[in-house]
Amino acid sequence: MIKIVCKNVISGFLAVLITILVSGTIQTWAANPNLDGNSHPTRLTVNECIADVKEITDWDEKKVLDAARKICESRQSHAKQKARFLASLKKLGEQNYRRFDEHLPTAIEDSWTIVKSCIDFKEGFTSPHNVAVLSVPENVRSSCYSLGASLVESAPLIKRSE
Repeated sequence: MIKIVCKNVISGFLAVLITILVSGTIQTWAANPNLDGNSHPTRLTVNECIADVKEITDWDEKKVLDAARKICESRQSHAKQKARFLASLKKLGEQNYRRFDEHLPTAIEDSWTIVKSCIDFKEGFTSPHNVAVLSVPENVRSSCYSLGASLVESAPLIKRSE
């Protein structure tokens, strides 16, 4: 009895999921993969940054505070550039040009691939130590999201003629 109920629930869930995917109700710019890795773009307060610095160093308070401020700035930049990238994808998704419609999902997927490849490339050439383990991932993501946003923003937006 329990097996049948579980099987029906799973089958129903899969049917709903497939229906959503086929109908295209999930916006493509909302398909936001988690590229945060070792970064923490949501830990933005000075107290959170201080706690993170203290976790990996035994510095005096002034040095901790200076490092924490820089890390918070890096995290804020990361969050700002990620928001810019997402906004540019949303604007692209709202593009109203018939001949572009069929290419939109691929363009958005490729945009995410570019950002991910940028992150992988940059992190492949970095080996941070000490407090840099907190700032490098943020700086990498900030620059890669900025690159992605610039590429998407450079796409010509043409209004559909009716």
